[in-house]
Amino acid sequence: MAMARFAHLALLAVALALLPGIALAGEPFVPSWIKNDPAAKTVAIEIVADWNQVERYRRDNIRTDIIDFNGYWGGNLTIVVPAEWSVEIEFINGSSSFRHSLMVTRVYAQSEMPVKLTAEDAIWGVYTDPPEGIKINERRQLNFVAQQAGNYFLACARQTHLMDGHWIGFEVRDSIKQAVAIIDETNFPQEQPPGRP
Repeated sequence: MAMARFAHLALLAVALALLPGIALAGEPFVPSWIKNDPAAKTVAIEIVADWNQVERYRRDNIRTDIIDFNGYWGGNLTIVVPAEWSVEIEFINGSSSFRHSLMVTRVYAQSEMPVKLTAEDAIWGVYTDPPEGIKINERRQLNFVAQQAGNYFLACARQTHLMDGHWIGFEVRDSIKQAVAIIDETNFPQEQPPGRP
């Protein structure tokens, strides 16, 4: 009986992993907002600041003090792109109340995070202008080459936002065939609204 139940759960896990936009904990997946073009070695990524702000408020003001990118924050999602690929990020400020920005930075420990980031903190010169944030509903496009394998942050440079968790992981990796996202389920509380599929 226990073996049959285990086999059933294993088949369910495999079936869920095959559905688009659904991933098992820690499993790489390609969400709807990542578009790969392996032949051109290009990836287009759409990132919305405060993507699910309305849903958080609808659920009795869950986590209204933390802002997100596509529903993720504080490193509970990492975008992984192949080294030497061209990356095109369409950044949208979806907030109903705050300016937000997007910048590729080095990895910071919580204890060393600066109060705000400046253009000099941007890796490869990749940041939205102005660094202190674009207006509500504004868009900016970032185009760059993922030049060096390693771990980075995609962070909001606005004052205190990095310290408040407005960042996700960004990894450049050799020997992968497409860009993917990986959710850190241990850092994504179950009571939260789900991130952008």
